[in-house]
Amino acid sequence: MQTDLFSHEASDSVSKLVVQRNDLVNARFALTTLEMRLFMAMLARINREDTEFHELRIPVTEVVALSGRRPSSNDYQQLKDMCALLASRVIYIERPSRKKRAGKILDEAPSFSNTPLMAYADYSSEERALIVRFNDRVREHLLQLNDGNFTQAQLMQLLKLKSAHSYRIYWLLKQYGSFGTRTISVDELKRVLDLEGQYKQFPLFKLRVLDRARHELSQTNLAFEYDLLRGKNNSVEEIRFRFAAVASEVLLPSLPATAEWQKALLEAGVSASSIASVGELIDKGEVEPGYVQYVVHQQRSKNSQGKIKSLAGAVFTAITKGHLVEDYRKALQQRQKTTSRKPVVAPEQLIRYRLTEAQEAFEVMRRKNTAKGATFEENLQLVYLSQGFRRQQDAQGVEWLIKEA
Repeated sequence: MQTDLFSHEASDSVSKLVVQRNDLVNARFALTTLEMRLFMAMLARINREDTEFHELRIPVTEVVALSGRRPSSNDYQQLKDMCALLASRVIYIERPSRKKRAGKILDEAPSFSNTPLMAYADYSSEERALIVRFNDRVREHLLQLNDGNFTQAQLMQLLKLKSAHSYRIYWLLKQYGSFGTRTISVDELKRVLDLEGQYKQFPLFKLRVLDRARHELSQTNLAFEYDLLRGKNNSVEEIRFRFAAVASEVLLPSLPATAEWQKALLEAGVSASSIASVGELIDKGEVEPGYVQYVVHQQRSKNSQGKIKSLAGAVFTAITKGHLVEDYRKALQQRQKTTSRKPVVAPEQLIRYRLTEAQEAFEVMRRKNTAKGATFEENLQLVYLSQGFRRQQDAQGVEWLIKEA
């Protein structure tokens, strides 16, 4: 029997985590408050072991009101309208497209998909419940999320929100929860909220969307303030959200980071469940700890150059699929050849980036509105210095970011 998340008996809902892939967090779609509550109730019923979607029965009381009041006739009419609309709701997800030409990587027009969220949304008067099922095409965004490229939120934090826009903004900030800041352009925020062409007068957008979200999120673990960043014409172009950093929850008990390979994975943002999976491979002798650290080093370098979008996902995939095994073996052979001649720092023991490379990577990410921090100095602090890197200048005057693994 399914439990009503809003009932007093549902004490486990306090610690319940809901999860969605980051491309869904940043996708363009609009849901009403009722639809968002239903979406939240459906997310809460997904189990980590699920490999396919199931038909769900959601009590009307769970969707209608947080207070648990009995639904009125007006509520039922809203539910009827909601089911008709929800069955047609489409999620727009955009993916950057890149291809090589003459040895150079060129940005092309992005790929995109328009995906229906629901397979169906029905109402049963006998059961006083909504009978719903997710569309199979959103499976990759909600099921078997083990690559680190996802965002988690505590259900009870989300239950405090009333506005659909506040709900989306909560997820956008939670994605950057460990950094305590996120800067997003006004155009991009309107795109995510499906408000393009609306609120042409910014003060109205500020009042009805930003200020309302700030008020509602003040009751959650993501209370925020924001700064308005203006362009050349003194018009507001970007919004910098500031909030107290929140630790990422884990879907499984935290894994003690005692080994160097574990620490490397944690610092790369890999989830506890994925670290446990890597640990099983190491225990079976299928993966070497040194290979794990080598992968983290190589993928960090690619991430700093903007070649990969999700560091955690790229690291986990390369480890489990063995993408860099041959490179790792060659590196080991080279180290063995040079050991007798002079001391060598193994590639998995030292992480080095030129400061200019880090700045170039920041500029690439900033143009795509995916950079962490509004300025390079802020990005430097959030991405590198806070993770144990130090700035160092060599004899030729070249500045480096260096970290010992």
